[in-house]
Amino acid sequence: MDYQTIILAKEDKVATITLNRPERLNSINDLLIKELASAVDVVEKDDTVRVLIITGSGRAFSAGGDFKADEGRLKMVDKGSMEFKQNYSSFIAPFICKMQNLRIPTIAMVNGIAVGLGFDITLACDIRIGSQNTRFRVAWTKMGLVPAGGGTWLLPRIVGLGKAAELIFSARFIDAEEAKMIGILNKVVPASDLKVKALELAQAIAENPPLAVNQAKMNLYKGLGIDISSALELLGSSQALLMSTDDFKEAVAAFREKRAPSFHGK
Repeated sequence: MDYQTIILAKEDKVATITLNRPERLNSINDLLIKELASAVDVVEKDDTVRVLIITGSGRAFSAGGDFKADEGRLKMVDKGSMEFKQNYSSFIAPFICKMQNLRIPTIAMVNGIAVGLGFDITLACDIRIGSQNTRFRVAWTKMGLVPAGGGTWLLPRIVGLGKAAELIFSARFIDAEEAKMIGILNKVVPASDLKVKALELAQAIAENPPLAVNQAKMNLYKGLGIDISSALELLGSSQALLMSTDDFKEAVAAFREKRAPSFHGK
């Protein structure tokens, strides 16, 4: 499929989606969010892909919603809340949910600023890796809005309620050092090494049994909304399922035979 605002590439079990509006700092218009959701669907259906990386072209991850150049969006704001709600419910909310429910792990390779909805997209990824050029900002509050890309749900689960409140209420910038310290970034690496390190991490994940990784991700997110007893019951079911797979048998055989395993997701 040909895309106008993103680039989708696949190599060695890893898919990469690049937001590709560098002249607009990868700001998000309706077409981009539609194409992004479509590309994630393509990745979800491809059993050869075990990890997804999302990044931006040029010097930004994403500057957030494109209110400057997108005349349609400006007209939508002028027309009032009902039209926005329809647009939001059709595109933005389903995409954020799609990221949480995606069977494979996701990595945000944050190559520059990630603001507003761009920030929310990085938070919807499982892991974030950045460089000294990485900066985050909630930004929605500065525009008289709330973090509608899920920030009020996602951010407290990463940094805690108090820090999330501070960042959302103040809408200040967060540099890479602080982002690493409070848990938004898993790693900070030199900008020249960002792609290499993100791919190294993706490959390390991709080499593990995919069904086990998928079940681990599902349990992580399901566990956020249930008690420990329910979580243990869910984990027991996952473990029983995984112990019947060829990958588990291969892992045991490879361990006993002191060789590298070969996993096929079965």
